[in-house]
Amino acid sequence: MTRQMQPADRFANIELSLIRQINALATPLSVNLGIGEPNLEPDETLREMARRAATTEWHYSANAGTPALRKLVRDAFATDDEVCITAGTQEGLFAIFQAYVNPGDEVLVPNPGFVVYATLAKICGATAVTYDIDPPDWRVDPARLRITKKTKLIIVNSPSNPLGSIIERKTLHEIANAGPLVVSDEVYREIWYDAPPPTIGGMSENAIVVGGMSKSHGMTGLRLGWIVARPELMKPIITAHQYIATCASVFTQALAEMILDNADWNASWLQHVRSQLHAQRETALHSIEHELEAKIPPPAGAFYAFVPIPSCDTVTFAKTLATDAGVLVIPGVAFGTLGEGFVRISFAAPLDRIGTGIERIGRYLRGAGR
Repeated sequence: MTRQMQPADRFANIELSLIRQINALATPLSVNLGIGEPNLEPDETLREMARRAATTEWHYSANAGTPALRKLVRDAFATDDEVCITAGTQEGLFAIFQAYVNPGDEVLVPNPGFVVYATLAKICGATAVTYDIDPPDWRVDPARLRITKKTKLIIVNSPSNPLGSIIERKTLHEIANAGPLVVSDEVYREIWYDAPPPTIGGMSENAIVVGGMSKSHGMTGLRLGWIVARPELMKPIITAHQYIATCASVFTQALAEMILDNADWNASWLQHVRSQLHAQRETALHSIEHELEAKIPPPAGAFYAFVPIPSCDTVTFAKTLATDAGVLVIPGVAFGTLGEGFVRISFAAPLDRIGTGIERIGRYLRGAGR
């Protein structure tokens, strides 16, 4: 007799994210404006660095990463804090939650905000307590943080996924010194359009910075991230990281070291990235205004537009749009209750695909309104 096996209670009612559910509906004919992946092609210099990185030894590195790469990350943040190299920023976030969050704790998360924050709190047996961010400017108000004796972590994300907004330095400083540990997800830090976003690093002893190269260098599949924090804060995080991943890929660490060590090329690359994404942003904003009759503030960072849609159920809207109109966007409610009535459009796509995809959305909306 085969006994039915039940998953662990910590995964009760946890499913694949709506982001992945929507992207699973893609067909070869779909215009994908859903996935959070930059459309960046490596140049010959980056490909050559990858070839050289592939010739390095394939043995374990130290759990926290190679000393050379950790130093380069410290130099990039102009800090003496400890660095742990992780298998992407999501593994870094998971390690932080495992290191610090207990059942019964509270974790403050943005609403709207990236889906993983609340899910990681739930896996740890903690409660995700949201702080609301309102349209159209999506500014974070520290006064809306409901800090209690149970608050273990405050999560901030700047530039924001899904909003594209940037948190002001004064606001970051106030949150950093609010009392609890503050985890700042800065994976989009190098993708900005008018002025570089501030980092929370160095603003208080309670600040933990998470970042990486997935978005800025088109390395989503290579899984390279990092955590920057005081040595006292980092010790349990490195322990958790050891039991999750042992160490980040030594190939990807070698590649990241070459990138950061080649400062002139890296600066030129990042300028190219911002220029390309700026053009894509302008195309998206023009199409959104003319096809969807929505005018939104230009996103200050990342590569997302959070767009109001005249639909009371954006999950059904996004799924129907994927199957009937052949275009993928992410329902705003995937990022929290205040996302209902919006969709996240990724403009990390070729200009013609951005125009085609948004035109399809507009045509579908006009047809649905008849």
